Amino acid sequence: MKTLSSILSLSIALACVGWCQHTSAEVIGADDFSEANGTAVNGKPADVGGSWSAPGSQTIVGGVLDTDPVGQHEGSFLDFTRALGAGETLTLTFRSAESAGTMFDINGYAGMSLYVGGSEKLFIGDPGGGQPVNGWALDGFAGGGPSTYTGLGNEAVNGTFTYNFDSGLGTLLVSDGVSSASATHNYDPGLALNRFRIQSGSSDAAAISIDSFSVSAAQVPEPASIGLLAAGLVGGLACSRRR
Repeated sequence: MKTLSSILSLSIALACVGWCQHTSAEVIGADDFSEANGTAVNGKPADVGGSWSAPGSQTIVGGVLDTDPVGQHEGSFLDFTRALGAGETLTLTFRSAESAGTMFDINGYAGMSLYVGGSEKLFIGDPGGGQPVNGWALDGFAGGGPSTYTGLGNEAVNGTFTYNFDSGLGTLLVSDGVSSASATHNYDPGLALNRFRIQSGSSDAAAISIDSFSVSAAQVPEPASIGLLAAGLVGGLACSRRR
């Protein structure tokens, strides 16, 4: 019995090691905008990633990046340390704040975008464009059809967006501390996302305020690793019951 128990314990340990290796996330872009009021965003090194490319009028105020003082369609761009790859899931976690403008403006758009090089692919925020305003949404230019909405219309939220490289599935979860809501979107698979943008436009009132964000990439666990972990746990449970 001790020999069997030892084998099962080793199987569980090896499975856990494999699981951790596959699921450990690498942060490829992040910023908390903690610099002093009036700090120019353009040329500022991000906490993780390259240096920002932004309009000259875009500054940090109160620990946030608010697009309200900036002209329409003038975004702040950040290159990641590397692109998303096969077998990986990208996770964007963010905290937004009340902007000095209006995020949910039917005539304008305001949000965060993910790029492949110079091509915008995925959008998280309010797509505007005359569409009915129904809170935080997913949109983009890489398949998926019409925008999908969460129904949560508070500007200040904690949010998590994920994109699976292999399947193209995008998911968004937002919470304002009282209510939570989610949306899914079927994007094109295989997008080597490597760039981030914060921007608003199409209306002088449209704006978004980002307090902080982090973008990470992690390998999706392989079915074999999951199966080995499950088998080890089941076997260990059975062995303990026999005792």
